[in-house]
Amino acid sequence: MAPKDSPVHSVGDLAGRSIGVAGGPLDKSWLLLRAAALGAGLDLAKQARPSYGAPPLIGAKLVQGETDTALEFWNFAADLESRGFRRAIEMADVEKALGASGPVAMIGYVFDEAFAASHKDALRRFFAVTAEARKILAEDPSAWTPIKARLRLKDDAALEVYRQRYLEGVPKRTIAEEAADARVLYRRLAEIGGEELVGKAKELDAALFYDPATSE
Repeated sequence: MAPKDSPVHSVGDLAGRSIGVAGGPLDKSWLLLRAAALGAGLDLAKQARPSYGAPPLIGAKLVQGETDTALEFWNFAADLESRGFRRAIEMADVEKALGASGPVAMIGYVFDEAFAASHKDALRRFFAVTAEARKILAEDPSAWTPIKARLRLKDDAALEVYRQRYLEGVPKRTIAEEAADARVLYRRLAEIGGEELVGKAKELDAALFYDPATSE
């Protein structure tokens, strides 16, 4: 995220600039951004001025003009966007620059193999319910009324930003496609994050992806 009149429009434009990073040095989006920049010959850890902090703090620092750019969690980015800031660099473009064929889901549900084996029907119903909830949020604007109140958004324009960005983030690809691209990105994360991030696991285990349609 950057001010509307910022000269930052690409990864190369970050050279020499301050970057507020939501999270720490091992935040996955920061590592992916660093990896993409290294591909262009730019080491952001050395040739830019990163600082790390909690998402609300990073957002506040950008609003106050104390950092040139902010690498934010999606909901804080949406808040900044509703205040007139713009998305200077799309993480989906960063992922593609690193070899992904499309946007990769970064958030999911975690459960172990034993639970999956003994709760197949419950998991099918759970995923069906979440899919129906997303469908309602996509098709029924009134479903966002309580969300607007809970987020204490100032007006409908701010709500529309949240709605648009949320719906953009809903995974639309097959699990096989997600898994293939996740393995590509994981390799880059392992390269730049090292053992501090991934331990000895240099490759992403495909079994981490659960497909309720094929799990019997």
